Amino acid sequence: KCWMECGSLKAAGRALEIIEKLHKRYEDGYFECKPDTLAYNVALNAIAKSRAIEGGAEHAEALLQRMQDRFMAGDRHVAPSAPSFVTVMNAWARSKNPNRGKHAEKLLNRMHELHRSGLDNVAPNTVAYSTCIFAWSKSGQRNAGSRAEKLLKEMERYHREGMDDLKPNVFTYTNVMEAWIASKQPDSLEKVESILEHMIEQSNAGDTDVAPNTTTFNVVLKAIRHSSHPEMHLKAEQVLDCMKKTGVKPNIITYNTFMGACARTEGDEQTKRRAFSLVLAAFAELEANGLRPDGYTWPAIWQACQCHLDIEADLPKINSLFDLTVKNGAFSELLFNSLRGFLPPSFLQKKLNRKDDVHNLTVHDLPAQWTCNVKLGRVKSPMKKSNGRQRYKKVSNRG
Repeated sequence: KCWMECGSLKAAGRALEIIEKLHKRYEDGYFECKPDTLAYNVALNAIAKSRAIEGGAEHAEALLQRMQDRFMAGDRHVAPSAPSFVTVMNAWARSKNPNRGKHAEKLLNRMHELHRSGLDNVAPNTVAYSTCIFAWSKSGQRNAGSRAEKLLKEMERYHREGMDDLKPNVFTYTNVMEAWIASKQPDSLEKVESILEHMIEQSNAGDTDVAPNTTTFNVVLKAIRHSSHPEMHLKAEQVLDCMKKTGVKPNIITYNTFMGACARTEGDEQTKRRAFSLVLAAFAELEANGLRPDGYTWPAIWQACQCHLDIEADLPKINSLFDLTVKNGAFSELLFNSLRGFLPPSFLQKKLNRKDDVHNLTVHDLPAQWTCNVKLGRVKSPMKKSNGRQRYKKVSNRG
């Protein structure tokens, strides 16, 4: 367990070595060293969380299979449990394997088979189903949404039949939403909105376990941003209003995602100006709520500016936004590189009080006030070696 929690890159290998040593010691007559379910589960956790082992999910599943084989051979001390399977499913969910959803669902089905054969402690539960759905949401497969919703319907049916351990909760429903977004289907937004309506309806009927939380609403806003809806800004506004009416507090991710959806709105000039006004209103609201803009906030605002404002007709608004960005010290490298291509060179020359070509400037050439609230990487400064060659010394962006 210490190896699992220490975060060392050697943790997975050491955990497997310890399992092997325990078996060896037991075979040598040290019966107190016999590995049990707990020991295997700790080793599974270490492998699943390790960044050092390539194909960690495959290794974790191999150890789970070994555990099951020993149990089937008569070793009752290593009976697989629900946490054993959940740990391996989680390993698949966090892997890079494009078939992670299929692998997780295969393990869920194996849980059902073992439970039907009489192994009670491996009965599928809410955590197992939610983890499997999570794996589908991370798969990026076109059928991720339909597979996740099928699992959700199974849970709802089992719960209606009296199986309280399979009751869906807010995390289950939210992960199904994520799966629909990942599937990139034409009706993904419609599916996500339908799930939200169902959650609100169930919550109003007294089921507090499915009450939408901040993450849920953030995911709905994400679905809007990834959709092709012609009026994203109005959809996003409706969701934000619904969030407030249900008593759920927005966070900075809420506002960033909201502004991102508004920035992607298409339409005539009036529509775009309305979308941009919503972005400014959202920024004022997040500040009024005591939230601090982060590294995604300013790029989202400027994305809306670039998409919806005219560089000549709206120059006063753009100038005010620029001065506000300076005041907040929010010029990250990403933001500055983007603005260099959007703003006229003369605009930046005037702001920087210089006449040379601004296209070759980097974020490290900006006044310290402009970047005081962002993290910048280090810049290399050339220094002469004694043999005439240049060498480079890393210096802080603050000089």
